Amino acid sequence: MKRFYFIGICGVSMSALALFLKQDGNYVKGYDLNNSAFLKEYNIEVDNLINLENIKWADEVIYSSAFNEDFILIDFAKKLKKTVKVRGQLLGEIASAYENVIAVAGAHGKSTVTSLIYNILKVAGEKPSLHVGAFLKENNKNFEIADKKYFVSEACEYHDNFLYLHPKISVITNVESEHLDYFKNFNNLLKSFEKFAKQSQFCISKSDLKIKRLKYDNNGFLIFDVYENKEKFLSLHMNIGGVYNVKNILFAIEVAKKLKISKCFIKLGLESFKGIQKRFENVGSISSAKVYLDYAHHPKEIASLYDSVKMLSGKKVAVFQPHTFSRTLNFMNDFVDSLAMFDEIYLFKTFPAREKINTDVEIELLKKLSIKKKVILYYDVDALIDKLKVLSEKDVLLIMGAGDLPEILINKNFIWRD
Repeated sequence: MKRFYFIGICGVSMSALALFLKQDGNYVKGYDLNNSAFLKEYNIEVDNLINLENIKWADEVIYSSAFNEDFILIDFAKKLKKTVKVRGQLLGEIASAYENVIAVAGAHGKSTVTSLIYNILKVAGEKPSLHVGAFLKENNKNFEIADKKYFVSEACEYHDNFLYLHPKISVITNVESEHLDYFKNFNNLLKSFEKFAKQSQFCISKSDLKIKRLKYDNNGFLIFDVYENKEKFLSLHMNIGGVYNVKNILFAIEVAKKLKISKCFIKLGLESFKGIQKRFENVGSISSAKVYLDYAHHPKEIASLYDSVKMLSGKKVAVFQPHTFSRTLNFMNDFVDSLAMFDEIYLFKTFPAREKINTDVEIELLKKLSIKKKVILYYDVDALIDKLKVLSEKDVLLIMGAGDLPEILINKNFIWRD
């Protein structure tokens, strides 16, 4: 039994690791600027102010890559000669205790693919353990501790964290120019993914399965047939929507086939999957307008989301909160093109994460977008809410981004989860 102190504990992946250790009988505390009702449920203490006493208390200090190594708590821990580890290092240690590690990496879709694989194994009676950077809709959890046979984990490339994993099966959903504040250029990023693939016994980066007769039911959920070698493999009626999820589903099927899971369990695991929060998540309605939350924070994700909602009738209203100023700068023109697909656009102040405030960046995005569409930038959430309250039943509202806007709107009782 050890005492762990997490720096950046409220991050979705960090919180999952913290709970892993807590439920394994260890003592866990942490620091974060934000608070987490989720962690509070498990009686995990979170400091919002610097508390050096808790660094003294800890046996090991775990930090998120969002923090520089010279951050006061990390620096103090090193001076005290505490064991200090980055998040990915701890994840690798936890994973090493399992017989079969399945790790999912990529710019888009990794949380969904991870959760789909987990659900298939769970339905098949394999009792898998789970670590994922999102919350399952069915139980509001981002982790599960079960048997030691399977560990299904989302793997993040930022700061090469995924290189601490040596999976039996890895999935690479796609590789995009992301996290260039660390990788500097796409070639460096690509080299890291190649290393990750070589560390795996089997790496799945594409699927040869084919899709036929794709359509949507009245709820916007996916219906389609899957073909293998010109023969029907499965017919699926999913409980999730989003045309981009078809590719995610195929990746999960490929992993299940590699693990020799029977077709009936693959079908049941996929069709019983209820989705994860903030991934084309219907959270009810405002003024009778349908409201969806989506984690889309990259131009390609925004474009894919539009492809999924364009078949819905009514005006498509986008509320987008940029995530980090560097990402907006790196993909400025692509953000303009993808957001301009929507009928009406509202921007909310950037979620800076690890970066210093630079409002010039979001002002530049506003200016460039304004050339193509009418757009308003809000710094006051109450003013944004007043504007959105006038939506009609013919409108579809998409709240997009990886920042804190959904939680703010939930706390304001403007949106809620059904």
